[in-house]
Amino acid sequence: MNRTIKKLAWLFCAALIVLTATVPTAAEPEKRLRTASFDGVGVSYLDEGPGDALPVVFIHGWACTGDFWRFQTSALRDRYRVIALDLPGFGKSGKPHDRAYTLRFFARAVKAVIDHAGVKRPVLAGHSMGYGVAVQFLADYPGEARGLCNADGAFFWLPDDPGEIPPWEAEMKGLSDGLSGPDRENLVLWFINATFYGRTPEDLRKEITGVMSSADPYAANSSMAEFIRRENWVRRSFSVPSLAVYSKIPELPAETEQKLRETFPDLTYVEWTDTGHFLMMEQPDRFNGLLVDFLERLDT
Repeated sequence: MNRTIKKLAWLFCAALIVLTATVPTAAEPEKRLRTASFDGVGVSYLDEGPGDALPVVFIHGWACTGDFWRFQTSALRDRYRVIALDLPGFGKSGKPHDRAYTLRFFARAVKAVIDHAGVKRPVLAGHSMGYGVAVQFLADYPGEARGLCNADGAFFWLPDDPGEIPPWEAEMKGLSDGLSGPDRENLVLWFINATFYGRTPEDLRKEITGVMSSADPYAANSSMAEFIRRENWVRRSFSVPSLAVYSKIPELPAETEQKLRETFPDLTYVEWTDTGHFLMMEQPDRFNGLLVDFLERLDT
């Protein structure tokens, strides 16, 4: 594989640092698969738990689905209102091919789900690219979320020297172009495998690879191209509390915590040394313990 493309994929991996109602029984909380819509696009989401409980909205990463949060929704649904959506272009949601899959477009999908579910000021949880979607939501809808859980969220920190930005943009564009080029299939598989860091259990590797490699190509290519745009990564700060859990690898920049703390001054930062990028699936009990502690702080 072209060395430049491999390098670009590693650069991104370093930044990676996720209406039918069923009848509930006495032993099973209410569980509903619902569909919100905006601009003619259907957004499928799972809605479980007590209607008046603290709401938590789970946002998956690039080329994934809301089901990647199943270990959290199943564990929290007795106590919290848990909502896990499929972003447009992925899973059971609509997959239009006539628009760009920008972070703002995804944030609007999250807003549509929140409004359709009738919840107020949820806690957002974003994995990988889902972190960027959550940050965009905070920027576009100030005051409408009470906190953010960041699960190995992907983000970029633009160079301080303006002269370094064009080369940075060229490198990022090279990655995006590679993922939509003639060697796309091989590069996507290589890219997915790179996120396991040699730590992800084999059964999860197979599941994750199957889902991501079969994602709608238009949605996957467009969302990647839009995600790396420099305008998404202007520096800004939010007052809401944030929990950040990262998988520590050599490629994780040493200043990750510092950069996140500039964005979220009220930050709880945790690093793990024994998980891959999909840490909430690999060690769900451990992750859920941190998440519940965070939610208890916000459930006032």
